[in-house]
Amino acid sequence: MIFDVVQFGAKGNGTELSHENIQKAMDACAEAGGGMVYVPAGTYLCGTLHLRSNVNLHLEQGAVILGADDEELYPEICKTPYGNLPGQIQALLWADNVSNVTITGQGIIDGGGNSPLAPKDAVHVRFRPALVFYRNCEKVKFLDVTLQYSCFWTLHLLRCSDVLIHGVTILAHQDRTNTDGIDPDGCRNVIISDCHIKTGDDCIVIKSTEGDTCENTTITNCILSSRHAALKLGTEAIGAIRNITFNNCIIDHTNVALALYMKDGSAYENIIFSNMVVEAYNEFPIIIDVTPRYYKEPTIGKIRSITFDNIIVTGKGRLYIEGTKDVPVSDISLRNMTWNITGKCKADNIKKPDGARRIEMDPNRANYAVNPYQLIAVHVDGLLVSNWKVFNRSGEILCDRGQFYLQSVDHLTLENIRHPKIASGLEPVKLIDCIMQE
Repeated sequence: MIFDVVQFGAKGNGTELSHENIQKAMDACAEAGGGMVYVPAGTYLCGTLHLRSNVNLHLEQGAVILGADDEELYPEICKTPYGNLPGQIQALLWADNVSNVTITGQGIIDGGGNSPLAPKDAVHVRFRPALVFYRNCEKVKFLDVTLQYSCFWTLHLLRCSDVLIHGVTILAHQDRTNTDGIDPDGCRNVIISDCHIKTGDDCIVIKSTEGDTCENTTITNCILSSRHAALKLGTEAIGAIRNITFNNCIIDHTNVALALYMKDGSAYENIIFSNMVVEAYNEFPIIIDVTPRYYKEPTIGKIRSITFDNIIVTGKGRLYIEGTKDVPVSDISLRNMTWNITGKCKADNIKKPDGARRIEMDPNRANYAVNPYQLIAVHVDGLLVSNWKVFNRSGEILCDRGQFYLQSVDHLTLENIRHPKIASGLEPVKLIDCIMQE
């Protein structure tokens, strides 16, 4: 059955509120056993809409659901599930404990956040609704729609299962903080494919904010651009994150491209990044890092069984891996990686990207980022580097960095390494307390 929102009184003129009319159409559709709620071309000004089971919200080309700038129209759904970070979740579209819920079409869902909002300003803004928030849902689909200009996270899925996100475009203002693209949070069985995402924060970030396991997820065939991280695990991760593949993605004009940040004592395992073409401007566009969020009361997590394969990176940057002395990261494979170096290493005031604002760094912790090497790896048990190629595209005669800085790395294998001639006085490979694999 098809339920046309106009027949329920919705006005597509962009000025009259229509969320109550669209909600009536969705409720009637659910009560009838399910079907399609049809949104024809026009701009529908709305407050919060509550999705129902067995409902397909279909936005025709030219249809826009536009979030109204009125906090009274967005009831609090729950408190933020981000540890001790105060606040509440509000959203333009939300679903709770529903199944078989779908959003389709060539239309747009617009949160109205198409303006800059810097971090120093964002902390003082209480009303920042997410665009879409689903909790405890199953059989969820987003097909072809455009999700744009959220005031907070764009698509947050908390404890959802059997999720398909295909052909979706996500746009956010590049100077607006906390505008993540897609956040699978404690979810299972998730497919994200053929999406174009351009955000002011992370593009796709896997989380476990409330301790639920996040597993069996594949992200493929996406084009991504981010002011922060394109593909990321953490930082809010309490439960395990495992069995995740990132494949066939183009990452363009991005700060950090691929990141695993361990802050809260989770376990990341069985993760593959493959077939990537990356252009990134951070000093360390690829990073694996274990740094407790609060160094005085550390909770140390585990990172193991991580593979990077067939990745081309263009930019000035390098790769950084750091575990801890007591809990090293383990079983790391770097295969078929090509680095096109376009600029010099940063020498002054350089540090690894920490991945989060809510973090207390140990002031006495060693800063390994100051070492001018293409790969820095510290506290690793099991590191394979195979078919590793570095090309000097900077225009300088000599490369300004060595090959590898490796400290406390056990079961180490280096094979088929190509690196340009480096400046004199720099050791090509620096090994400290390492054990080579026999």
